[in-house]
Amino acid sequence: MPVLGEQIPFDKIVLSLYVSPDGDDANPGTEDKPFQTIARAQKAIRETVTKEDGNKEVHILAGEYCLTEPLRFGTEDGGVSRGNYDKLVFYEGHDATISGGKKITGFKDAGNGIVSVVIPEVKSGDWTFRDLYVNEKRMTRARFPNEGFLRVEKAGDDRRTNFFFQESDALPKVRDLDQVELVFLHDWAITRTPVKSIDFEKRQLTVPVKIGGNLPFLAIDGFEPHPRYFLENSFDYLDAPGEWFLDVKTGTLYYKLRDGETAENIHVVAPAAKQLLVVGGTEEHPVTNLHFIGLNFAYTAFQEKPQKIYWGIQAATYSSPNAENPDDPNGYSFLPADAAIQIDHANTCTFDTCSFRHLGENGLWLRKSCYANILEKCEFEDIGANGCMFGTHENANTAKCNSVLFSKVTKTGQTLYGSVGIWVGLTQNTTIDRCEISETPYTGISLGWAWNPQPTSAKENSVLGCHIHHNMLLLSDGGGIYTLGNQPGSRLGFNRIHDIPVNAGRAESNGMFLDEGTTGFTIDFNLITNTQRSPLRFHQAGKNTVSDNFFSLESEETPMIRYNSTPEENIAKQNNTVLPKDKIAELEKAFHEAVKNKVFDYRTR
Repeated sequence: MPVLGEQIPFDKIVLSLYVSPDGDDANPGTEDKPFQTIARAQKAIRETVTKEDGNKEVHILAGEYCLTEPLRFGTEDGGVSRGNYDKLVFYEGHDATISGGKKITGFKDAGNGIVSVVIPEVKSGDWTFRDLYVNEKRMTRARFPNEGFLRVEKAGDDRRTNFFFQESDALPKVRDLDQVELVFLHDWAITRTPVKSIDFEKRQLTVPVKIGGNLPFLAIDGFEPHPRYFLENSFDYLDAPGEWFLDVKTGTLYYKLRDGETAENIHVVAPAAKQLLVVGGTEEHPVTNLHFIGLNFAYTAFQEKPQKIYWGIQAATYSSPNAENPDDPNGYSFLPADAAIQIDHANTCTFDTCSFRHLGENGLWLRKSCYANILEKCEFEDIGANGCMFGTHENANTAKCNSVLFSKVTKTGQTLYGSVGIWVGLTQNTTIDRCEISETPYTGISLGWAWNPQPTSAKENSVLGCHIHHNMLLLSDGGGIYTLGNQPGSRLGFNRIHDIPVNAGRAESNGMFLDEGTTGFTIDFNLITNTQRSPLRFHQAGKNTVSDNFFSLESEETPMIRYNSTPEENIAKQNNTVLPKDKIAELEKAFHEAVKNKVFDYRTR
C-alpha cells in the first residue's frame, strides 16, 4: 500500500467497471457482464473509493442512457488528493450518450403535409416541452412570420402592455390565442410573454402583464420607435416544413413534414429531464479528481415558470412576475435556471473531449468555489441559453483557476436570445484558451458582473488565442467579447475576431465592447476585422491598455475606438495597426508575423 506522499502513477488502474444499455445491474460489472446503468457503476465505485488505493474507471459503452432525473455525484464519488498522493476516478465514454430526451412515436397523417400524435402525459398535464428535435435537428416552434420579424408601428400609451401593429403585417386570426407567445426583441435581451388579446380593428396587441419587466429602459419603445417582434405557438402558424405545435389542451403534437420525411421515417425526441449531471461537494469537502472523458450529453428541457413570462436582463439572466400576484410591478428575479451539467465545490475535475448538444437552457456551469477544473477539447452546440459558464453573480464562493481549452461553442441562445457562448462571472484566474465561439445571437464571450469600477472578487481573467466570429446575429450592444467591472490583471490577447454585423437595434455592436466599469485589462495582439462598427468600444470604463493590435475599419468615418462616457486618457494606446477593409490580407499577414514567436499559453504566466 502506498504511503502518504507517494505518487500513484496516473495510469495505474486498480478497478475497471463496464456499463452497457444491454447490461444488467445484477451483473458484476465486468467487460463481458456489464451493468446496465451508470448509477449502479457509481455505487460500486463509491464503495471502493476510500478502501482501495489506485485509480478507478468506468467504461460507458456505446448506446443511449436515458434519464428522467440527473446523475448526482458528491464528495464520496471523487478521488482523493492529499499533497502528492492522488486517487483518480474516471467515467469514460465509448460513443455513449447521456440523454434527457424521450422518443415520440405513433404519428398519423393529419392532412396538408402535417402528422400528429396524442401524447397522454401532455394531455394529463404531467409533461410539456417547448423544444422538439426531428432526426437530431432542432425544429421551429410554429411562428408568424416564418422568417424574420415584424416591426411595431407604435407603442401604447403606457409603453409596456400593448402596441399597435402595421396593417401590412396581416396578422392571422388564430383559434388558440391563449397558447400564443409574443417574442419581443430589446437591444440586448428579449421578452417572452403570453398574449392577452389582439384587436384587429384597432390593430392593437395586448399582453397580460407588461413587456420588459420593471427595467425602465426595456419599455416597448425604450431603444427605438419600431422594435422587432414575432408570434409563436399556434396551430394556425403551422404552415412551413419543419414547424411544430403542441396543443397542451388535447395533448396533441403536430409536425409539418420536410421533403423526404414521412410519419414512419422521422425520429422525434422531446426533452423531459431538466438536468443530466449534478456534481456537488461542500466548502470543507469538495469533490476532487473526478474525470469525465468522451461522453455525449444531450436533450434537456427548458424550465417553464408559472406565468410563462420571461423578462430578459442580460446573458440569460431573467426575471418573471410573481406567481401569486402577477400584477405586482416589482415581480421577482431569477438567475439563470440550473444548467444541464452543474458543478459546485469541485477541485481538479475535468471534462475531456465531451459534447453538449440540444440543451434547453444553460449547458455546463462551474459555479460555487470551483477550483482548478478544466474543460478541454469539448463541443457545445445548439444550446437554449449560455453554452458554458464559470463562477457566480455574487462576491462569494468565488470560482478560481478554472479553464476551458481547445473547445468549440456554437449556436447558443436558441431560446433566450440574450445569451452568450461563454459566460464568466465574478471569478479569478479563469482562462479561455484557444477556443472557437461562433453563431451566437448576442455576445460571444462575456466577462464580469458588476456595472461599476468598484473592486470585486474578479481579477486576472484571460481570453487568449480564441477564434470568435459571427456573433451579434440578432441583438445589439455587445460584441465578440464583452466585459464589465474592475478585473485587475486581466488580459484579452492573441484573439481573432471577425464578422460582427451592424447593430439591428439602437446601440452599436463591436469586436469588443468594454462596458461599464471595465478596468484593469490589457488588450493586446488581437486581430479584429469585418466589424461594421468600431473594433473597440469603451463605455464608462476605467484605465485599460490597448497595444499591438491589428484592426480593419469599414470606412474612413469609423473610429478605431469609440468612447462612450469614457475619458480618452483612460485608455493607454501603443503600437496599434489600423487599415481599411480592402487591406485585410495585408493586416492578417502583419498580425501573424507579430505573434508567431509570442508565447501566450496560460501555463507559462
